[in-house]
Amino acid sequence: MESDREEKDAALRRVAHCEFRFHAPRVLIQRFLPSARFEQPYLDLVASLRDELFGNSACALLVTIPAAVPVNPEATNVDHFRSERERRRILALAIVAEGDTMRAVVKFYFSWFPQAFPARVFDDEAEAIVWLQKLVAADGGLS
Repeated sequence: MESDREEKDAALRRVAHCEFRFHAPRVLIQRFLPSARFEQPYLDLVASLRDELFGNSACALLVTIPAAVPVNPEATNVDHFRSERERRRILALAIVAEGDTMRAVVKFYFSWFPQAFPARVFDDEAEAIVWLQKLVAADGGLS
């Protein structure tokens, strides 16, 4: 079972506008590509793949959003992590939003939709990873 997880952890998974890879066994990086568009069917696909990668364990998640991704006002009106209230799969969420506009939108989103897990917006990916690894370690490790 552990070797299956190790193979999955090392793999890069990609959908149309997003790629995933494990930084560590319980730290998933979800990197939106500059071509990404935040439309609901696409976000549902991304969430489904993310849940598949998590398996049965709660994981920390780092989401990166390039400045080239346009803000979609409709996407800010939906709590994309609502299902986490019933089944916790996200241990903590760090978002690195490039560009002042996207960073402001993400901060507004999390003030409008408080989450069932710790969520923070970062300017620096390395700082976000350190924060996530501390939370994974506090939850029992394997970071």
